[in-house]
Amino acid sequence: MDLNSLKGQYIEFLSRKDIDDIHYATLDILKNIGVKVFHRTAMKNFADAGADVNFETQIVKIPSRLVEDAIEKTPHEFIWHARNPEKDLKMGGNIIHFSPAALCPFIYDLETGRRRNATYSDCVNLSRIADSLERISDAFCMVYPQDVPESLAHIYILKAIAENSDKCIRGRINGIQIAKDSIRVAEILAKGDKNLADKPNMIALIDAVSPLQMDDNQVGGMIEYVKRGLPVIIACEITSGGTGPATIAGTLVLQNAEILSHIVLAQAIRPGTPLIYGTSSSVMDMRNANLRYGAVELGMINVATAQLARYYKIPSRGAAGFTDSKVLDMQAGYEFVITLLIAALGGVNLLLQTVGGLDLGMSVSYEKVVIDHEILGSIVRAIQGIRVDPEALAVDVIKSIGPGGHFLSHPHTLENFKKEHFIPVLADTDKYSIWEKKGGKEIKERAKEQVQKILQAYEPKPLDKSVQEELDLFVGEVERRDILRRGD
Repeated sequence: MDLNSLKGQYIEFLSRKDIDDIHYATLDILKNIGVKVFHRTAMKNFADAGADVNFETQIVKIPSRLVEDAIEKTPHEFIWHARNPEKDLKMGGNIIHFSPAALCPFIYDLETGRRRNATYSDCVNLSRIADSLERISDAFCMVYPQDVPESLAHIYILKAIAENSDKCIRGRINGIQIAKDSIRVAEILAKGDKNLADKPNMIALIDAVSPLQMDDNQVGGMIEYVKRGLPVIIACEITSGGTGPATIAGTLVLQNAEILSHIVLAQAIRPGTPLIYGTSSSVMDMRNANLRYGAVELGMINVATAQLARYYKIPSRGAAGFTDSKVLDMQAGYEFVITLLIAALGGVNLLLQTVGGLDLGMSVSYEKVVIDHEILGSIVRAIQGIRVDPEALAVDVIKSIGPGGHFLSHPHTLENFKKEHFIPVLADTDKYSIWEKKGGKEIKERAKEQVQKILQAYEPKPLDKSVQEELDLFVGEVERRDILRRGD
């Protein structure tokens, strides 16, 4: 599957007037309320760009002209380069990509089925699985390893991804040192080329702190990426009714203000830096104060976010496919499909969290990764729409068969059914008696078998020997630095 060939057929919830109203409400918020910025250098960058900065209160008010200027400087599209050039990803336009779950602390064990702490071994296994699945755009670490020191987790995560996938790579951004370590890995993978802006091979994600705050640690990391011209996903995870207004429109205004303020900062530091306009916002469950990952409104916010990103001509990022369910049940299935299908049909350029996630974003299931990947096949087919051309209309074929015939043996069927029909692998489509004779296995059992086959047989493309050696040396340097820091 060509990862750059999937071009969406949009659904839209906002009219052009709605979008204009959200935009002008956002400009009002940024100009008259502003955002709280905890990072001193960021405040200076804002001041140098012409924003109204109060260094005592840390409030930055941003004139509308600065917002409009920053939007204009942001590229409409760019290429995210992979180790394997055949797996480069185009960001922007009407192309859609799917990325897996990310950095969940827990995993459901493949053998016991029990929920446990995720390990570095799981990072490796899941990166290999993601690399093997054709509809997944990158192999970002689905879990956060709990068996390594917290201060080293970022470098082990990058090591697992780099060694087990030649797809696109996402770095970490939480703090200056972590960002610098990630960027050093990007240089190693670029075989020592320090001019990463020409062929950006790493993206990182920053989450705004709602409402209207810029986190010191994350902004520090973002600045490191932006200075090097590396793309950054700027996203919000607003809980509508908690950290944002209960109305979706109000949530969109707040989210827009937070994203655009970060865009202003990025373009003030390095004009022309590629950015992605993103969301993982949803509604609060008023019964327990949790963010609803499986809510239909999450899908709707994704669609509206894609519309706003197209309005600004900036690539978009969404998050859909997680579920609030704790097990692989009907809830997990319907929440996955509702949120992800809506978001995909909305034309979000990069959809994160699309396979594997359970338990309010806290856990990953090996089996769910491959089940979700199969469902993606149906979603991809829906996005592709219906082909209408002389071959597809099949007038001559229908005439040749005539009344009462069948099309099974006609060459037209052989030539077209694979192009027109999505054929699932895991879904059982046999009659009951045949299913029973084959062992009567449920889809979770069949998915487990598929995962086991991948882990037994699939071998990712190895790193070049010199790159592997340099990566090992750098990981060793980070480990020694951490030992010195901890005084062990």
